[in-house]
Amino acid sequence: MPDAQTIYELRSAFKKPGCPICVLVQRAGARYIQGTFNESLLDPGIRKKLVESMGFCYEHTWQSINLKLTEALGHAILYQDLVKHVLKTIAENEKSTGQQLTNALEQVKECPACRIEEETLERVLDSLVAALRQTDFVDEFGESGGLCLPHLKRLLPRLDGKPQAIVLALQCERMEALKGELAEFIRKSDFRFRDEIIGGEGDSYKRAADMIKGKHRAEDKKDLK
Repeated sequence: MPDAQTIYELRSAFKKPGCPICVLVQRAGARYIQGTFNESLLDPGIRKKLVESMGFCYEHTWQSINLKLTEALGHAILYQDLVKHVLKTIAENEKSTGQQLTNALEQVKECPACRIEEETLERVLDSLVAALRQTDFVDEFGESGGLCLPHLKRLLPRLDGKPQAIVLALQCERMEALKGELAEFIRKSDFRFRDEIIGGEGDSYKRAADMIKGKHRAEDKKDLK
């Protein structure tokens, strides 16, 4: 059975640019980070887990900093713990081989925001598969920008018959349109047509990157709403 809240959020995400699954997954990760900094960072147990994961992964670290998901003080507290941990590990393993020290410095837990995003992705995929059998939902799905290739590949093994045909038809329609925009952008970039104004196709390469590689992470807090 589809999760009602997830279906509601998917319907809302259909109205946004790019892959609606990316929208929900990335929002979940950002909200988790924000909640961790705003509510949990003074909890010794939470901070211990963040040391074990060496904080957040590269993408989530810089997303949280660039979007100012927390005040600078929160980052300072977290990274003080991590710097202390690295110094302590080096001191305790200074006579070890380089490989042993490298192993000691490895994180022992995955990025917690990545884990939240993966859990969210599973829930979204399950709900999407179930909801694609509902006519009204399919109509709204048809207004979306289609899926990114990574999420399409995660979805397809769960589909068969009519739902698969629906998803692939929309995907091909969106990609055909994008192919045309890319061709027009390339044509207008030729010096022979330099007098022609580049219109909406001007960012087609960015939208193509979103579709092939996955939606780029939000650069503004309002994109997470």
